[in-house]
Amino acid sequence: MSDFAGKGNRRPQLDININLIEVDNKNPRLVPYLENPNESSQFDLISVLYENFDTEVVAMSLVENGYFDEEPIIVVPNKIPPTFSFSNYPNPDDLAGALKNLIDNDEISFTVVEGNRRTSAIKLITNIKLRKDLGIDKFYPKTENESIIFDISNIPCIIYEKRKDVSSYLGVRHIAGLLKWEAFAQAAYTATVIEQELENGLSIAESIKQVQKVVGDRSDKLRKQYITYKLYLEAKENLEFNVRPIINKFSLLTVAYNSASIREYLGVEAYSKVDLDSELITSDKSENFKNILTWIYGNIDTNEQPVLTDSRNITNTLSHVVKKQEAIEYLIKYKDLNGAYERTNGEREYLSKKLTDASRAMQESLKFAYKYKNDTELLDKVSEIEHLIEALKSNLS
Repeated sequence: MSDFAGKGNRRPQLDININLIEVDNKNPRLVPYLENPNESSQFDLISVLYENFDTEVVAMSLVENGYFDEEPIIVVPNKIPPTFSFSNYPNPDDLAGALKNLIDNDEISFTVVEGNRRTSAIKLITNIKLRKDLGIDKFYPKTENESIIFDISNIPCIIYEKRKDVSSYLGVRHIAGLLKWEAFAQAAYTATVIEQELENGLSIAESIKQVQKVVGDRSDKLRKQYITYKLYLEAKENLEFNVRPIINKFSLLTVAYNSASIREYLGVEAYSKVDLDSELITSDKSENFKNILTWIYGNIDTNEQPVLTDSRNITNTLSHVVKKQEAIEYLIKYKDLNGAYERTNGEREYLSKKLTDASRAMQESLKFAYKYKNDTELLDKVSEIEHLIEALKSNLS
């Protein structure tokens, strides 16, 4: 019988004390906010969750209602005796009993892989030192109700043996399901699972197909997510560019990559043709890549603002600008997207458009100029225009 994501017995479920559960430093939603995930402390992780994921909302419900046992978190062991094996207990109730003995003997601890917000909120509610160290003790939700504290300190957990065993569930839940992660977290998860399949000896194409089967998405969405995530990683590793804004608006990078002209400017192939075993952006195109990112996201390090005010301008405007060297140079120099766009049809068309605009402006002025006869200030402006017209005639003759 072939393997499938939900194969096997139900997993054991136990109530586990919150002090035995660690927040996950490999969670796709947290990793982007950590300088070095593998070296991040539990304090670092809880701080990130507080700052970026509204754990206060979860905490308010917990101190008011306690913990709903209908919503167990999912954990994997991070410390377990080397002689202990899940496979020795085919019956999930027997396995649960054996794990309970390890818990009672302080021989096991866990990492939460689904339920990080709830876990961090409980830790903050039940640990005054942690709240004070974060500087939030005065306003973070808390309670003195001992029954509530006991209830939320011992929470129902479904226990998986290995992290990779949970990957399929997370994909179905957060990519194809109702509780979808934001774009960056989806891409990070996709990349993680694909890398796991690569380690198992599959090719890139085979790995993507395997993830598609698990998630139940037969479109090219996962391939696009993986490619866009690789672009993010290359920006992070190869460019002097602060990638934090990309995380928050990750979908814009996908929009940019969807543009054929922007791909040509970056020197990369379309999704169906790109070689995923090589770097997407070659060194000779790294400056172009940095330009695209700066125009879309701004540059924190140089205090440059993005030139785009609307994501639709990536397709409607920027994709045309990158086709013309004159327009590109203008955008680099003046940070003026509209001005650069006006140069996409060449200097003659640009000059013609400006003269047409000036003609229309003077025609409009004629409608009410008679009201201001002998106005010296306005006459001076007209004289200035006359001189400019003579100069234009002279240059065009």
